[in-house]
Formats: sequence, C-alpha cells, structure tokens
Amino acid sequence: MPEAEAEQVVPKALTRCVQYKNDIRRANFLYWGVDFPYWYAIGQAQQESSCRADVTAFDAGQGLFQFMPATAKEVEKKMKEDVDPNIASDAIRMNAYYMRTLHDQNWTGWLWMTYQAYNGGWGNLKKEYQRAGVSDYNAMRQQCQRKKVTLKSGQVLDFCEVNYDYSKKVQTYGNYFRVGSDSLSFWGE
Repeated sequence: MPEAEAEQVVPKALTRCVQYKNDIRRANFLYWGVDFPYWYAIGQAQQESSCRADVTAFDAGQGLFQFMPATAKEVEKKMKEDVDPNIASDAIRMNAYYMRTLHDQNWTGWLWMTYQAYNGGWGNLKKEYQRAGVSDYNAMRQQCQRKKVTLKSGQVLDFCEVNYDYSKKVQTYGNYFRVGSDSLSFWGE
C-alpha cells in the first residue's frame, strides 16, 4: 500500500512533528533496520517536547527528545560522535541509537517496556516486574511504588502515572504516522 494511503490524518497538535518525520525514519532505519515501526519515535518526540527542538524542561531535559544531561553525555560517548540534544538532527540520531541500546536490554522484546525504560529506567521496571511476577503492563502498573513530587504550581506528579501513561501516549501519537504493520510487538499481544 502506498505510504500516502496508509497514513492517518495528523491532528493539528501533531503537525509540528511532520517536519522531523523523514529524519526520524532514516535514523531509526540506520540503528534498527527498515522493518522498525519508526512512527513510535515520532510519537515519542511529540510526548517529550511536542516536537520542539529548542525546549528545556523543568527537570533539565533537553531538546526534541528531552535527554537528561548525564544521559546525553553517555550516549555521545557511546556513539563516539559530537552530538547535541538541542540540535534536532543530533537528537534524532541520539534517540534512535539510545532506544536501540535500551531495546537490546529488554528481556520481553515488547516496545512498551523499552519506551518506559527511556522514561523511567530499567531499574524501576525490573522491581515492578519482580513484584508482579509477570511482564504484563497492568500487573506491573499495580506494583508501581514510585515517588510523587509537588511542583511549584502545586501540581502533583505521580511518577507511576507518568511512566505507565508514557508508553500509551507514545503509541497513540505514533499511530497517526503509522505506515503498514508493526514488525515488533508493542504490547506483547
């Protein structure tokens, strides 16, 4: 099926992501191969920064994919390149590389866990898996015991909610850019 026929209409809130689509596709093909459902990386850029390359978050996350400074340095070192998370083209390559390394550590192969590891770390997920006894999204969510933080605005961030909603949002946003079918299982179905 031609790409134009397979894609859904992109909501106005996601139109900024369109400018990065081809670069995200190329970078993910480089590190994952041509069968990787790259559209989830577009969804991740939307979730992280609303596809804005020039933002810094309250927690110091930088750029299109909101790399934390220490993670950005780690990825730069492993890539053996000078890359900057505040430059969109660099952030896109950094993300594709880093997501691939995270996925290589994923004992289930399910993408939802790789995206959650990006957002909250493997250590937390492994603890939740051990408490739940299964690699099941709902069972692990019920076993989540992460902290809650009150922001200056008074809003309370529950890191269990933030992390377990993350994968759902990445998938939802990514599906607007879907082409064909997934070569990797997102939920383990």
